[in-house]
Amino acid sequence: MTGPYRLIIWGPGDMGGRALRTALESPDFEVVGVKVFSPHKNGKDIGELAGLAPVGVAATTSAAEILALDADCVVHTPTTPALIQGADDDVVALLESGKNVVSAASYHNPSMPTWLSASRSPLSVLRTVADMKVTGNAFGPRLRHALQALRWGMRAADSSLARPIRPALELLAAPVVDRAIPRRKPGSRLQRACLAGGVSLHGTGLHPGLMVEQLLLRLAGTLDEVHEVRFLEVGDLSAAPDGMWGGLESLGFGMPLAAVDSDHAIGLMQHFYFDAVLGNVAHALYGVGSDAVRVVRHLYPVPARVRVRAGGTVIEPGTVGAIHMTYRGYIGDDLFMTNEECWHVGAGNAHLGQDHPSSAAGGHVITLDGNPGVVEMRNEMDDEAYSGDWSAVTDISVAAMLGVVPELCAAPPGVVMPDLRPHYLLESS
Repeated sequence: MTGPYRLIIWGPGDMGGRALRTALESPDFEVVGVKVFSPHKNGKDIGELAGLAPVGVAATTSAAEILALDADCVVHTPTTPALIQGADDDVVALLESGKNVVSAASYHNPSMPTWLSASRSPLSVLRTVADMKVTGNAFGPRLRHALQALRWGMRAADSSLARPIRPALELLAAPVVDRAIPRRKPGSRLQRACLAGGVSLHGTGLHPGLMVEQLLLRLAGTLDEVHEVRFLEVGDLSAAPDGMWGGLESLGFGMPLAAVDSDHAIGLMQHFYFDAVLGNVAHALYGVGSDAVRVVRHLYPVPARVRVRAGGTVIEPGTVGAIHMTYRGYIGDDLFMTNEECWHVGAGNAHLGQDHPSSAAGGHVITLDGNPGVVEMRNEMDDEAYSGDWSAVTDISVAAMLGVVPELCAAPPGVVMPDLRPHYLLESS
């Protein structure tokens, strides 16, 4: 088919709102519906939600109304915490209703298991939740209470008195866990939903998406052999929207140093992104399946050196001013990839190593070690020219999602992964 493509925007927050505005201003798209979650947005004209003139389409909080719409594709941009609150059920329903889905929130590699995958036992999920550290307001009071109840349940299940009845506890825990924190759907379930609806599912954005699955893996084509790769992202979050993740406190910033470690919620939530990245690289470079990949995470906080006010958050010296997150991918005992995210708030709190971008504003370093040598690519922002505008990050992800809509709508039904094989066009005469 050719455009205009009929779109639904699911979750018009920072990224979804930018996608809505971009689509409304483009002749390539017709926005036929918007799924909102705030009651005060229900019934509002979607043009007005995007800061434009009214277009005669009302936003709705009703998932049933969205499912009933005739649309080609859904641009799926829920909050990251929504991924542990049943977002997979929404995506399955959208796919089975005959709508293609492109998501910035997940589904970059649905076959890659995480700590919350359906293949994990209920008690293993309980153990992870029992250790999870939550700060800020990203999860809301209802989920926070559920997390606390699950922690109490895990302590009881791990007691010496409960050991003889552990198999029975696994059965009893499954419905409890899945009501409070639904385990993520396996790739096979999402594939079946695609086939049932005759549509496709794809996850993309800046990272995961363009930076590794497109750029890094294409650079790997310049080497005969790739032994190990590294992707490093440095970013200043001082201009991030207050609503992102529920605020910087929810990410751990401004908190006491003891509040952030490898069990902090930000580390566990990022598994939904970076496990997929590592799985994609392992498959593309070494031909192994997701079940052969093991991911190890490590997070550590760095104390702030200067006082910074970022939106509604004040970060005092000595509290968390930067967070270094590392996800290492192994095939057996062999390390094949390291994915590092080094985030800080304010240039004065930048945590830059010798091999990091020299710009406090941020940047990326891609390193591929192989045969016949090492390939490195660096990009750095200009500290003097950097305006602190977070929209550039959002705009790149929005462009990636909207740019893939035509190919996604034309693709055979199923979960769609990036195709790095060369494609050629005949030179026009």
